[in-house]
Amino acid sequence: MLDLDLLSGPSVTTREEPEWLDTGFTAGWIPAFRHRGNGQVHASHLEDGRLASAHILDTLPAEWVAERDARGRPGALVPEVQAGYLRGDRFFTLAELLRYPADA
Repeated sequence: MLDLDLLSGPSVTTREEPEWLDTGFTAGWIPAFRHRGNGQVHASHLEDGRLASAHILDTLPAEWVAERDARGRPGALVPEVQAGYLRGDRFFTLAELLRYPADA
Protein backbone atom coordinates (compact mmCIF):
# COMPACT_ATOMS: atom_id res chain seq x y z
CA MET A 1 0.00 0.00 0.00
CA LEU A 2 1.37 3.43 -0.87
CA ASP A 3 1.93 5.96 1.90
CA LEU A 4 -1.10 8.23 1.46
CA ASP A 5 0.66 11.12 3.23
CA LEU A 6 2.83 11.55 0.12
CA LEU A 7 -0.10 11.98 -2.26
CA SER A 8 -0.60 15.63 -3.16
CA GLY A 9 -3.81 14.98 -5.09
CA PRO A 10 -7.24 13.81 -3.97
CA SER A 11 -7.39 11.43 -1.05
CA VAL A 12 -7.17 7.75 -1.97
CA THR A 13 -8.86 5.37 0.47
CA THR A 14 -7.80 1.94 -0.81
CA ARG A 15 -5.25 0.50 -3.19
CA GLU A 16 -4.49 -3.11 -4.00
CA GLU A 17 -0.89 -4.27 -4.16
CA PRO A 18 0.44 -4.28 -7.73
CA GLU A 19 1.07 -7.79 -9.08
CA TRP A 20 4.76 -7.02 -9.69
CA LEU A 21 5.33 -5.99 -6.04
CA ASP A 22 7.54 -8.86 -4.93
CA THR A 23 8.78 -8.35 -1.37
CA GLY A 24 12.10 -9.96 -2.25
CA PHE A 25 12.70 -7.41 -4.99
CA THR A 26 11.48 -4.25 -3.33
CA ALA A 27 14.37 -3.77 -0.94
CA GLY A 28 15.99 -1.43 -3.48
CA TRP A 29 14.88 1.64 -5.40
CA ILE A 30 12.59 1.11 -8.42
CA PRO A 31 12.25 3.91 -11.00
CA ALA A 32 8.60 4.97 -11.10
CA PHE A 33 6.15 7.74 -12.00
CA ARG A 34 3.23 9.15 -10.00
CA HIS A 35 0.22 11.12 -11.25
CA ARG A 36 -0.37 13.83 -8.64
CA GLY A 37 -4.00 14.27 -9.73
CA ASN A 38 -5.21 10.74 -8.98
CA GLY A 39 -2.35 9.21 -6.96
CA GLN A 40 -1.68 6.38 -9.44
CA VAL A 41 1.88 5.06 -9.43
CA HIS A 42 3.48 3.10 -12.28
CA ALA A 43 6.81 1.37 -11.89
CA SER A 44 9.02 1.91 -14.89
CA HIS A 45 9.00 -1.21 -17.03
CA LEU A 46 10.04 -2.44 -20.44
CA GLU A 47 7.66 -3.37 -23.28
CA ASP A 48 7.87 -7.05 -22.26
CA GLY A 49 6.74 -6.24 -18.70
CA ARG A 50 10.09 -6.61 -16.95
CA LEU A 51 10.96 -3.87 -14.46
CA ALA A 52 13.37 -1.31 -15.89
CA SER A 53 16.48 0.03 -14.20
CA ALA A 54 15.81 3.53 -15.59
CA HIS A 55 12.80 5.79 -16.12
CA ILE A 56 11.06 4.60 -19.32
CA LEU A 57 8.31 6.78 -20.82
CA ASP A 58 7.18 4.35 -23.54
CA THR A 59 5.05 2.15 -21.25
CA LEU A 60 3.21 4.88 -19.34
CA PRO A 61 -0.56 5.27 -19.80
CA ALA A 62 -1.37 7.24 -22.98
CA GLU A 63 -3.20 9.94 -21.02
CA TRP A 64 0.01 10.71 -19.09
CA VAL A 65 1.82 11.67 -22.32
CA ALA A 66 1.59 15.32 -23.47
CA GLU A 67 3.69 15.08 -26.67
CA ARG A 68 4.89 12.36 -29.02
CA ASP A 69 7.52 12.43 -31.75
CA ALA A 70 6.96 11.47 -35.39
CA ARG A 71 7.40 7.77 -34.50
CA GLY A 72 4.85 7.94 -31.68
CA ARG A 73 7.37 7.81 -28.83
CA PRO A 74 6.67 10.00 -25.78
CA GLY A 75 8.58 13.26 -25.73
CA ALA A 76 6.90 15.03 -22.80
CA LEU A 77 4.54 14.15 -19.98
CA VAL A 78 1.56 16.06 -18.64
CA PRO A 79 2.55 18.39 -15.76
CA GLU A 80 0.74 16.24 -13.16
CA VAL A 81 3.16 13.34 -13.67
CA GLN A 82 6.32 13.29 -11.63
CA ALA A 83 9.31 10.99 -11.74
CA GLY A 84 10.58 9.30 -8.63
CA TYR A 85 11.36 5.93 -7.10
CA LEU A 86 9.52 3.24 -5.21
CA ARG A 87 11.10 1.68 -2.17
CA GLY A 88 8.94 -1.06 -0.78
CA ASP A 89 5.47 0.37 -1.18
CA ARG A 90 6.37 4.05 -0.75
CA PHE A 91 6.87 6.54 -3.61
CA PHE A 92 9.66 9.11 -3.26
CA THR A 93 9.95 12.16 -5.51
CA LEU A 94 13.41 13.12 -6.73
CA ALA A 95 13.37 16.12 -4.36
CA GLU A 96 12.55 13.87 -1.39
CA LEU A 97 15.52 11.64 -2.20
CA LEU A 98 17.86 14.60 -1.68
CA ARG A 99 16.68 14.72 1.95
CA TYR A 100 16.46 10.93 2.50
CA PRO A 101 19.05 9.53 4.92
CA ALA A 102 21.46 7.04 3.35
CA ASP A 103 21.26 3.38 4.35
CA ALA A 104 23.78 2.30 6.92
